[in-house]
Amino acid sequence: MTQVVPAVSGYSSIVLEYKNALAKYFPGEAADYVSLEGYVAANVLIEALKRTGPQLDTEKLIDVLKNMRDSRSGPWKPHLVFGRAEHQASHKIWGTALDETGSTRPSNSNNHE
Repeated sequence: MTQVVPAVSGYSSIVLEYKNALAKYFPGEAADYVSLEGYVAANVLIEALKRTGPQLDTEKLIDVLKNMRDSRSGPWKPHLVFGRAEHQASHKIWGTALDETGSTRPSNSNNHE
């Protein structure tokens, strides 16, 4: 199957930062793909809020998100692109395999865009 984030069991910078934050704020919680995806999405929102500035309103935030061309700052290093007609941000996917116990592991295939 595919994931929209890197392997939770991997060692990419975003995964390591996510695991550190998870351990700090939710000790004992297991890392999973759903919360990793939420972590990435929250970091994109935080970056947009920073770019919006102190005069925050809904329209300005939406405008910033629509014009956010490069969101490499922060923990999400792959190139994310937003635009007036591009709301997906990333088309990158990572392969994940289920082992015989039903646990996930990175597949041997390369990631794709």
